[in-house]
This record gives sequence, structure tokens and C-alpha cells, in this order.
Amino acid sequence: MNENQNAEVWKRIIRGKPLDDLGLGNRDGRIDLTGLLAPKPTVIRTFQTPVANVSELGGLTILNHITWKSLDFSGSKLKGLRFHSCKIIDCVFDECDCQDWRIWGTTVSDTSFRSADLRTSALGGIENGKINEFQKIDFIRADLRQTAYVSARFVDCLFKNTRLNKVNFQGSAFTDCSFEGELEEVCFNRNAFRGEALPPNEMLRVDFTRARLRSVEFRGLDLKEVSYPNDPDHIVLNEYPQTLDRILEALRDRADMASRMLAADLGVCRKWAGPQQVRGVLNKKDLLETGGEEGLRTVLAMIEPQRG
Repeated sequence: MNENQNAEVWKRIIRGKPLDDLGLGNRDGRIDLTGLLAPKPTVIRTFQTPVANVSELGGLTILNHITWKSLDFSGSKLKGLRFHSCKIIDCVFDECDCQDWRIWGTTVSDTSFRSADLRTSALGGIENGKINEFQKIDFIRADLRQTAYVSARFVDCLFKNTRLNKVNFQGSAFTDCSFEGELEEVCFNRNAFRGEALPPNEMLRVDFTRARLRSVEFRGLDLKEVSYPNDPDHIVLNEYPQTLDRILEALRDRADMASRMLAADLGVCRKWAGPQQVRGVLNKKDLLETGGEEGLRTVLAMIEPQRG
């Protein structure tokens, strides 16, 4: 795609205009927009806040009530886009630079973000009470680190080897989703902070059987329809709250630092157990890292009869 064609394509798609007369190719039934270059945002000014240095950007691309359907953006540079009440249907963003996106009141469906870079994007924004919906999305190997959420709805999405380190999904709801590969310091919540008026996250039919859960938190969730990891590193408990209570009681009077640290970590698990939660999961590597060999042996001795 030459520079003039790139400019014309961009001018049309941000206004929702047809591309049929531009002589573009076709890839698997989608219009070929591979390698498209969006205008780069510019830094107008930088200023200091009490918590960080902040850059004010100009030249941002803002899309309002636009529908993108059957477009292939593979390998494109699409940094800094703003979506308001849009629809993205049957599109491909594989290996795209989608950093710093901001999305409000938008539905994304039947779309692939394989190996896309979505770092620092706000995917869980709310506009006029409407949350974003992600339906049948392929997030294989996508980079979602530092993405931000108040609430969003994920339905039938695949997170396979997705980079999710330290992501807090806040009140985002997951239904029929699958996670594979390592999740480290990821947080799933029943409700967003001060988001009790939003639909709760029930984690319905969510599959973690091929996931490795390292320091993953489930806050206020009953997890009745979750499939837990099935490997030697994970311990699935059938009487989760009661078992944690017994372990914490056993650790309470121990003065060594490892026991104290282990009690602190398991105390967090107990604090956030769902009100009706029966089953839960612990990771042996997490226990070993916190409590050492002795701590791990103590926990295993306490939970062996209650394993799932």
C-alpha cells in the first residue's frame, strides 16, 4: 500500500465510508489492509502529577458510531485509537501495534488479535452506562499487560499464551472463555471497585485446565462453573474455605518468618473466598516460594484429605 492509498483508506475507514473502489486485495474474505499506518499521536505537553509524569497527546484518531466489518489489518500500526459506540466485526489485527487504545460502549466480535500489542490500552471503559463486549475473540499470544478495566464482557474468548502479567480485570465478566499458559498476578473480581450496580462477574463455564496460575486472585467469586488446572503443580480443594481456616489456625502460633508470610498469603485467599464458594485452587510453587519446603509440607499435610 503506497502513501497516497494509505491516506485515502484511512480517511474513509474513520468515517465509515466504503473501500470498494480502491482496488484493494482480499484475504480470506476480508479486505486487505495489511500494513496500514495510522497517523501518530503527538505530545502537546508533559506535566507532573502527584503520582506520575503525564503526557497530553494531540492528533488522536477518534471514531464515533463506526462499524468495521471484514477488514484485515495484520501487521498495521494503529496506536492511540479512540472508539466510542463502535462495532468491530470479523476483523483481523494479528501482529498489530494497538497500544494505547481507548474503547467505550463498543462491541468487538469474531475478531483476531493474535500476537497483537495492546499494552496500556483501556479495554474496560464505560460510556453512558454501556460496557464493552468482546465476543469470540482470539487473544493468542496477545500482549495485554498494563491494560485497564472498570468492566467489560468477554464471551467465548481464547486467552492462549496471552501476556496478562499483573492485569486486574476489575468487574469484567467472563463466560465460556478459555485460558491457557501462564497467568501471573492476574486478578478476577465479582464486582469492580464501587461497581456494584454493574452486572456481576459469575465466571460461567471458564476453562483453566491448561493454565498455570501463579499468584492469581479470585475475589468474591464462587467459581461454581470453573474448570481448574489439571496438573501436579495445582491443588484443587473441595472444602476450600474450611481447609484454609484449618491451615491458618495451624500457622497462627508459629513465629518463623516463612510461616508468617505463608499465613499472610493464605489469609488473603481466605478473605476473598466467595460467599458460597466450595472449591478452590492453590499452586504448589506459590506455597514453596512463600513458605519454603517446610511450609509446603505443612500445607500438604493439612489439605491431603480435601483435595479435588
